[in-house]
Amino acid sequence: MDETPIKLVLLKDRPEYLIGMVTELDEEPSLLIETCYEIVDGDLVPFPKYSAQRDIFLTSETILTILEASPEVLEKYKQE
Repeated sequence: MDETPIKLVLLKDRPEYLIGMVTELDEEPSLLIETCYEIVDGDLVPFPKYSAQRDIFLTSETILTILEASPEVLEKYKQE
């Protein structure tokens, strides 16, 4: 069974719920999120705001946890 790289990322000390294609890296920055969106009230909003760039790097100190997205959110993401 192939595991999808699309994950939900929760950040430390920040309210954003991010979703995207996650690649864990061997050194800092420790995470690449490609085609990143923020989940706001069940809707997907481009993240970061005010930028056309959808690929972001995060350091390990900013990440609280990485989770599987719910089927509903995953389906919305695949339609973007």
